[in-house]
Amino acid sequence: MENDKMGHSLMTCKYCLLFELGHCRKLNPYPKDKEPRFLRLRTGKVLTLHFDCKNCQMLIDEC
Repeated sequence: MENDKMGHSLMTCKYCLLFELGHCRKLNPYPKDKEPRFLRLRTGKVLTLHFDCKNCQMLIDEC
């Protein structure tokens, strides 16, 4: 999955928050209506999360 809209991802990782929350789309399909998801850091910076479930990856981008 390429992120054409926002440029290059800051990080691509195998650790997936959907899996940790019990919403893994491979194990238990979950509606995609709540995407993209966001992380807010203590510094106030906001990061966007995208999920490439086919490759079991989570992509993190700057907003």
